[in-house]
Amino acid sequence: MAQPRDARRLPDWAEDVRSSFTSGAASVFLLHGVRDLVAFDGRYMPLTEFAHRAFCGGKRTVIYDIGGGIRFPTPDDEKQFKAFLEVRAARGEPALALRDSYRPELTIPVLDEYLMSRDRVALIIDFVDKVFPAQEERFMSTDERRLLATVRSWSTDPRLMRRNSFVLMIAESLTDVHEDLYTRGGGTDVIEVPLPDEDQRLAYINELLEAGDESDAPASTNGDLALSRAVLAQTTNGMTLQQIAAMVRFAHAEHRALDLAEVGRHKREAIKAEIGELVEFTDSPFGLEAVAGVEKQKTLLLDTVRALREGRTGLVPKGILLLGPPGTGKTFIMQCFARDIGIPFVELRNIFSKYVGSTEANLEKLFYYLEALAPIFVFIDEFDQSYGRRVSTDSDSGVSRRVFGMFNNFLADDSHQGRIIFGAATNRPDLIDNSTLRAGRFDMKIPFLLPDEAAREAIIRVTFRNLNVAFEEADFGQIAEKTAGHSGADLRELVRIAQRHAFREGREQVTEEDLLYAVEDYIPPGVSSADEIRMMELMAVAFTTSRSLLPEHYVKALESGRLHEDIRDLELRLGW
Repeated sequence: MAQPRDARRLPDWAEDVRSSFTSGAASVFLLHGVRDLVAFDGRYMPLTEFAHRAFCGGKRTVIYDIGGGIRFPTPDDEKQFKAFLEVRAARGEPALALRDSYRPELTIPVLDEYLMSRDRVALIIDFVDKVFPAQEERFMSTDERRLLATVRSWSTDPRLMRRNSFVLMIAESLTDVHEDLYTRGGGTDVIEVPLPDEDQRLAYINELLEAGDESDAPASTNGDLALSRAVLAQTTNGMTLQQIAAMVRFAHAEHRALDLAEVGRHKREAIKAEIGELVEFTDSPFGLEAVAGVEKQKTLLLDTVRALREGRTGLVPKGILLLGPPGTGKTFIMQCFARDIGIPFVELRNIFSKYVGSTEANLEKLFYYLEALAPIFVFIDEFDQSYGRRVSTDSDSGVSRRVFGMFNNFLADDSHQGRIIFGAATNRPDLIDNSTLRAGRFDMKIPFLLPDEAAREAIIRVTFRNLNVAFEEADFGQIAEKTAGHSGADLRELVRIAQRHAFREGREQVTEEDLLYAVEDYIPPGVSSADEIRMMELMAVAFTTSRSLLPEHYVKALESGRLHEDIRDLELRLGW
């Protein structure tokens, strides 16, 4: 079997562990991040096996996790630990049966004694977040607090260093671990295990494809790849080595060549499993051809699509802010836009957590995977309520303030241009901080206003097509004339009402009669809040950065100052 390049060379994060211990800087380490295969000593191995082989040479090694209890990497390690248990039993100490060692209240005190009474001990606690999960201390029992205090004390106990011993704790997410283990008192070296970089992925892909008959891995002569190994290594950013292996073996088992589309599907599923609680992946069945009534806005977005396809990323905005009342199609047009570009569309969910530090960690994790997924389109609805508003108080201990700063810094990063495109929708741009609205963050601000008569007719026609609803050709101009003040969402609902009416009347196709019934029957939600809708439309006009996107009467109102007078009058009437 081919050996990984620089077989004895440690990954950078592992070198940090080794240098920190050998220099005397730390004896307790907390690894968090990716649980993956690691290359060492001529082969790829799981993280715990790597930790034993790379760090524990010549030491009495014990591995503990709450699921399986105590285990040993070698028979000699087990023999030495059992001898220690016999000494304890001879002193009359409570016995510890290895079959019961999964219970931390029994095991942690014994491991503590082993560490402090023997030289050259290596203790690996796997899944430490399951033993000491993040929780408020007031919800912990006395025994749980006692055990936590015991483990926390190891990081500042000089006996570990004198005995040439160390503790290695492993968790997938730092935010899932009780913070006392790594914040209070110091002494614990917290080290992140990152995703494999491109060189590491390429080395593993070569190893995987050249394994041949020595394993169940596919051989390179089987035509398993429809792309080069180098391209496969480039396009699998954001995936672990184990995920890459599963993807390649799946294609091999199905007798299919692994192409870019298949890689994209596996990659998306892999990352969805990691950040699915933070984002929602959406696939639109439509492109921008399914959008009607906003022709100028659509042309602007189509130009952006063309610039992306031609690789002219300097012409692509970092952020696109969609302004206008609810129901004007802001989210829909962004989904269609992402489909035309041919990149994934994700909508951000709530990242805020009740646990201290978890919100910022969630955002860092999100940013990390967005960069791995790039190119990608990221959409945020109700932007003024989440990331766009600067908080002036510290009622949440400064979390919102830090999130605001982190988001703005990420949005302004020039390296993301053309790779990570942000879209955001708001009907209250007046609530968004000016630093977020400035050029270099949201470069493009597009108004979405209530449709005029011609736009309403076009929307009705395209809605029938998008919903795949059969209809008789009719005078839609009459319907458009009767629906002044309706949004695109209202017009879509009219088509659905007309379809239900036709079904009730025994017709396969929607007729003009059905549409007229729908117009008479439907009460738009905006009727009860007409002033608010009007205000949202005026604000969309006021915050737009392109006159060419506005109807002529709004351009005149803007230039004459009448628009801002109308806004002030409405502000007083609404109490905004």
